[in-house]
Amino acid sequence: MAGNLFDNIDGVAAGEAAAGPWAARSPYGPEDGRDLMLVPRVRGWSEDAAARAALERIGADPAVEEVVERPNGIDVRLADDWIEARGEALEAGADPDANRDLAAGERYAVYFWGANTTKALHVGHLRNLALGNAIAAGLRSGGAKVESRSLICDVGRSMGEAMAGVVASGRADDELGPDNRSGEKSDHFVGLCYAEYVKAGRDGLDGDGAEDSVARESALYDDKADELMMRVLAGDQRALELWSKTRAWVISGQRKTLARLGVPFDKVIFESDFLPEVAELTNLGLREGMLHHREDGMVIYPTDREELEEMPLVRADGLPTQHMRALAYWSVAPELDDFTSLQVCGTEWVAHVTCRRRLLDVLATARSNGHPNPVTNADGRGGPPTHDVFHGMVARTGEAVSSSKAGALLIDDLVEWAEERLLADPELAAVRAAHPQPDRIASRLVLAWFLLQPTAKRVEFEPELLFEPERSLGWDIVRAQAARGRVLAGATAGGGGADAGTFGAGAGGGAVGGAGAADPDYRFAVVQSELFRRHLRSVIALDPLPLARYLSHFSRWYAAAERSPRVDAIVAAVLDEGVRGLGLEAA
Repeated sequence: MAGNLFDNIDGVAAGEAAAGPWAARSPYGPEDGRDLMLVPRVRGWSEDAAARAALERIGADPAVEEVVERPNGIDVRLADDWIEARGEALEAGADPDANRDLAAGERYAVYFWGANTTKALHVGHLRNLALGNAIAAGLRSGGAKVESRSLICDVGRSMGEAMAGVVASGRADDELGPDNRSGEKSDHFVGLCYAEYVKAGRDGLDGDGAEDSVARESALYDDKADELMMRVLAGDQRALELWSKTRAWVISGQRKTLARLGVPFDKVIFESDFLPEVAELTNLGLREGMLHHREDGMVIYPTDREELEEMPLVRADGLPTQHMRALAYWSVAPELDDFTSLQVCGTEWVAHVTCRRRLLDVLATARSNGHPNPVTNADGRGGPPTHDVFHGMVARTGEAVSSSKAGALLIDDLVEWAEERLLADPELAAVRAAHPQPDRIASRLVLAWFLLQPTAKRVEFEPELLFEPERSLGWDIVRAQAARGRVLAGATAGGGGADAGTFGAGAGGGAVGGAGAADPDYRFAVVQSELFRRHLRSVIALDPLPLARYLSHFSRWYAAAERSPRVDAIVAAVLDEGVRGLGLEAA
């Protein structure tokens, strides 16, 4: 049986039909005499001619040694020579090109990160980063050409607040770039200035201040933040210099955080570059009667939706809200020809995205009337992106994490806490010492944790969860890698010549000795390896959860007991594939 085991069984079972009457499943752990279970997709399979014929075809396949009917289902034992052949190939190391046919020839632009240039990244951003990075990595593993992109908010009310906070700090002339000697991260500094300014503004409003930065954009405050932002839009040189410096400080600090996590980006796009489209869209919408002026001068889009009855777009003073800035970008969305595009964002943006898509469709149908229509990308589906991937909010002790709330847990602080815990706790320190890449453990833990959570659901997070087996994908993988590291270190100490710094091919390559097909652990590891392709397909379909659960289970099974050297090598190959497929390789 050439090709993937599960793909082939599905094909053999189906025959000439579109879908077969049997689904192949792997047992939860090694079992004597059974490598696979066949689950019927039809009722009364024992009397069904098509199901019977499919069983005969499966039993006749050279990879299958025996098909056994039992009262509760069908057991399959695979041929020893097939197990050995597949196992030996894995022992030599995983083939990084093995699954590149799954998305070969496809081009994707994956938008994530997308933070404001007003603060450091926190755990709410971490979930977005983990999900976007995993999807991009899975698509690459499937053979697609992928660009990781980010649309950065660098203009608007919150940017003015950050600038005003920097001025109020008295440190607007400081040098906090990548080479500053103080050790202070520039994005942390700006974030503190921003939070202090917002807090002071709320105190001045007797608690009536808006709860988040998007809501605050809908009001005129006539304060220092508004003044600075309007001066930027007017081209005032001193304001532009402060804006450029504040933005650079935050981006520089955020990029350090991304580098520590091992999350790369190919293209960064700034909302400020699309301000000309704001004016064009506003004029078009008002002329066609799709947009209206509210009594306070705000330009709005009446949506007739309960969750967002009106979408505020442009303030009376001309400052566009985040709703309008996103509309402006996606109305033209350059460099997306021949790309499938997708944007990863929180479920709090569902109403915004729905209304934005509907408005783009309506604007795209407007007559030119002597003026060119600025909407170039709407195609009857609200324009790009092709797909939206929404993830639930992150909460701590029952309260959603928000950038403008005090105590938001920063990613940098979380990584530092995890590293300190790894060094301070003797049991954790032993795992760290045995791991082939100890300096990457903390970053891998924090990036992987959210991948084991259902994407659309709100998640309760506390740092202690990073070290809980079954709940922490990163810890499950790290423990398995550390177990492998101990094996390699022992082989080196015993003169076996294995490289303790490599988590990959078995010592010497190829078969490394042991019972092979006679070992239930070996058989189970080989069959489990064939499941990787099935779960990688889920990532390509924009859901990393099945692959994360698969790797968590496989890692925990391996680390639970001592295995033979040949099993060690197979597990190494599978985990290498899995780490690469979820974007955790560089973390």
